[in-house]
Amino acid sequence: MRLIELRANKKSFHTVTFNPNGITVIAAIKETEDQKKTYNSVGKSLTIALIHFCLGSNSNKEFLKLEDWIFTLDFKIGSEEFTSVRSTINQKEIELNGEKYTLKEFNKILEEKLFRIKENTKYVTFRSLIPRFIRYGEDGYISNDRYIKKENPLATLLNNAFLLGLDTDLILKKADLREKELNISKLKAQLNNPEFKAIFGTENKKDLEIKIVELETLINRYKKSIEEFVIAEDYNSIRKEADKISYDLKNLKNKASKLQIAISNIDKSLEIQPDISKEQIIQLYENAKFELGEMVIKKLAELEQFNSQILDNRKRKLIQEKRDFEFQLLEISKTISVLGSQEDEKLQYLNSTGALDDYTKLNQALSDNEKKLHSLLQYKKLESDYKLFVEENKKDFTNENIITAKYIEQVDDLIKENIILFKYFVEKFYSEKNSGITILNNEGKNATRFDIKAKIQDDAGNAVKEVKIFCYDWTILKGKHNHNLNFLFHDSKITGDMDTRQVKTMFEVANNECKLNDFQYIISLNQSVIESLKSEMTIEEHKELVTDRIKLILSDKSPEEKLLGIQIDLNYE
Repeated sequence: MRLIELRANKKSFHTVTFNPNGITVIAAIKETEDQKKTYNSVGKSLTIALIHFCLGSNSNKEFLKLEDWIFTLDFKIGSEEFTSVRSTINQKEIELNGEKYTLKEFNKILEEKLFRIKENTKYVTFRSLIPRFIRYGEDGYISNDRYIKKENPLATLLNNAFLLGLDTDLILKKADLREKELNISKLKAQLNNPEFKAIFGTENKKDLEIKIVELETLINRYKKSIEEFVIAEDYNSIRKEADKISYDLKNLKNKASKLQIAISNIDKSLEIQPDISKEQIIQLYENAKFELGEMVIKKLAELEQFNSQILDNRKRKLIQEKRDFEFQLLEISKTISVLGSQEDEKLQYLNSTGALDDYTKLNQALSDNEKKLHSLLQYKKLESDYKLFVEENKKDFTNENIITAKYIEQVDDLIKENIILFKYFVEKFYSEKNSGITILNNEGKNATRFDIKAKIQDDAGNAVKEVKIFCYDWTILKGKHNHNLNFLFHDSKITGDMDTRQVKTMFEVANNECKLNDFQYIISLNQSVIESLKSEMTIEEHKELVTDRIKLILSDKSPEEKLLGIQIDLNYE
């Protein structure tokens, strides 16, 4: 892939036409003496943002300020030419060679044409890979392996490894193992969480097996009771009848008890005799030497006769009452006997059958206890699974470490190729510094499969970071691992801390590689850098490598001289 032209539907826009091969320079010229004005607002970075916009980047709210603007990018893949068109209003849609697509569809088309991505490779897409060739924004120039703002470390590793020709499956495998390990840790925390235990009814894990056995025994009992249960359709009516008989029996037994008490009292009354007789009274007076008159003795005889008569009448009455009570008691006893037999019959029937409500309660009790047992068995399985997961994960980590170690031995030539290529570029800048790209097997329990480091001796020094970015990007481009791109695009940020000699070397390397490999190198430069290069280059070199390569000049002189040709503030990054 190489870029041809970026344009817009507005006459004010400065069309950017790229050299088909070799170096293309977008120059930012500072023409005013106003110190507040800088190179940073003329449109260098905006050019990159608009190229990404035309290559299916996410919608950008800031571009909505450009209400009716439409941007077009012409580019080439192999010998096939393409034109993508995208409106700032309807950003969810993009046109490719006259056909309209969603962003997802568009990106998939370019992904298949430009990158050799295996199926089910997470985090590696056209949109994750293209910034490796068109670095974008401040975040794109922090380090050689960082291109996208807030990119997931795993995604960074996968995309870099992919472009270095490494096996991404090994990276994904370890990431999966790490995710499993984290899930195992979560499971362990859950198993020890009191609230979680309460849900399963397992406050004390030591009693778990005992509880399970107890519940299993209870459940078997309920099942047996249900199996033997006979539902009586007339159960409730029989129950009511039995209750009525029991009630009547209770009343009759109370009455019988009262009658028995009354009869007992009559018997006691019949045994009572007069306390003293006439003869006893006479004898009493005789003993006292006191003589009673005939009249008095006569009166006593009459009184004794009267008293005897009263006692006889009372006795006859009590005997009659006793007979009446005994008759009543006999009748009640007969009734009690009959009702008692009826009660026994009905209770026996009720004991051998049951009501539907009772049957339902039995089933509900069975269901409740089965749920408790299910929870306990679930908890037991979780505990068992946890122990199994821990051991399996340890084993898998070890196995993957061994597999990766063997893999690194197998791709030794590939690793050396990347080292040699990176060293080749670095040595153009620092002939005395050791450099290379190390690829090590990370055996730790983490999501990092490979430790990939681009190294330049004393890389904390001035501008070494920018040199490392330049050399690493050219290593990716020239290595041609899994991609079909033929260009690099760098912002002026890459020259920010470089001295003039380093910038000159950068141009010499880019020019040489473009000639040898038919590559396209695009860079935006500030006027100060362009002018400073005159001191390090001959007039012919400066003309050939720089001034003749300038395809667009942007200036701070007026809004018309800027990329859009209008004054508007866009925070597009």
